[in-house]
Amino acid sequence: MENSSLIPKTSSSSVFFSFATITLAIIGLLYFDGILKPFVVAFLVWFIINQVKLAIEKIKINGKSLPSAISSTLAFLIILIVTFLIAEMLIRNLEGIVASMPEYMAKLNESYGNASALINDPKYAEYIQKWINGLDLAGMATGLINSLSGILANFAVVVVYVIFFIMEDATQRLKLEKLFPEKGKQFQKFVNNMQQISASIRSFIWQKTAISLITGGVSYVILLIMGVDYALLWSFLIFMLNFIPYIGPLISSLFPAIFAVLIKGDLMQFVYVFAAMEGVQIILGNFVEPKMMGKGTNLGPVTVIVALAFWGMIWGIVGMILAVPVTAVLVIILSQLPSTRYLAILLSEKGEIPDIED
Repeated sequence: MENSSLIPKTSSSSVFFSFATITLAIIGLLYFDGILKPFVVAFLVWFIINQVKLAIEKIKINGKSLPSAISSTLAFLIILIVTFLIAEMLIRNLEGIVASMPEYMAKLNESYGNASALINDPKYAEYIQKWINGLDLAGMATGLINSLSGILANFAVVVVYVIFFIMEDATQRLKLEKLFPEKGKQFQKFVNNMQQISASIRSFIWQKTAISLITGGVSYVILLIMGVDYALLWSFLIFMLNFIPYIGPLISSLFPAIFAVLIKGDLMQFVYVFAAMEGVQIILGNFVEPKMMGKGTNLGPVTVIVALAFWGMIWGIVGMILAVPVTAVLVIILSQLPSTRYLAILLSEKGEIPDIED
């Protein structure tokens, strides 16, 4: 009887082979972390540079576009300069926080003294005091500075990869012609799949960047009004963490809320700032983002959460940022293989996946 399901018939040997392959892949991701992570980040940066390059080429000078080499160089320099300016801003803000930490801790202790007078149970007051004494906010800020320095060191490796990716641009078409000399159905299938992957990544990057910029901008204005120092730093963190679905917006709201307590010396400032930041996230996330994202990345909520947990475990914060675009690409690839098409349906949002190219 013909199998009416897309799920292929499996034997014990094929199941064992699949688990062995997945296990080896995970071990490879962990063991070659130092090579693969910069490579994947570099590929994403190269992709963004390519999109900026296409935008530059739309600018006409005397009716002509800039040569490809010049537009690629300009796009590369724009991304490089913006990255270093952001890194410089982050380091300067964190250094300022470290320098002002004694003053902030004094205000926090004063706030504790006021709050403890309202608490009748000495056990709760003692617990809060232990928690405050255990805070090493200066150490946390210093650790962030060291982490940024480490990221900048790894960024040098990423830049080298990106330069070689850009150098490969000129020969990509030649290699494609060598792979498919007859340019038949296989060639068209490969091109269509690459276009789907490119469109999925491009849609996610630009649309998510737009909504993240709006979220960061609105948060910046609100933080300025509420008198929270280093509003630019916190709004940038909100912008970046907004790329991590579900978890990112919650974490990004905590940073300015905690810092507001240090500035004002009032524990209620945590509630006010956190509520304001979460209000922005909820309104934009539930009403504006769905309209801007359109079809999005075609990933189910459970798929996104599992992808965040998996890539976060493998590659940390970088993995969590890359989780959605990497998983979206995986779903497109799985949808084009008859033996794995059912997996693409299970991972997708509503079971709607691209048809297999004939």
